[in-house]
Amino acid sequence: MDETAHQIEAHIDRTRERLGSNLKELEDKVEAATDWREHFRERPHVFLGAAFIGGTVLASAIKSRSARRSLSGGVVNPAVGDSGPVYTQVRDFWSNVQRALVGVATAAISGYIGDRVPGFDEHYRRAEQTAR
Repeated sequence: MDETAHQIEAHIDRTRERLGSNLKELEDKVEAATDWREHFRERPHVFLGAAFIGGTVLASAIKSRSARRSLSGGVVNPAVGDSGPVYTQVRDFWSNVQRALVGVATAAISGYIGDRVPGFDEHYRRAEQTAR
């Protein structure tokens, strides 16, 4: 009887050690998966691209807001200038850059989802045709 109790205790101790080891391994995996620094080290271009696109969107939102304010009688800074060929070229260039970045981002996202979700490409094409 005494030997059986020792066997049970030993078995419980081994099981406890295995569970502790598994729990520690799981904690390490969760920590690695949620560590944004590690993701940045592995893919800095993705973070920089997202920051650039986010900044572009924010700048556009601020620009359109200030344009609405100036149209509604707000103060316009004459030093900035809102006309002329140079301003038009810069505005057109920036608009083209924004469209290009949105196009690249949507193509990359669509490709990423298409690689991971079976049938996505077919359904996406159908939705695209329906929208037109």
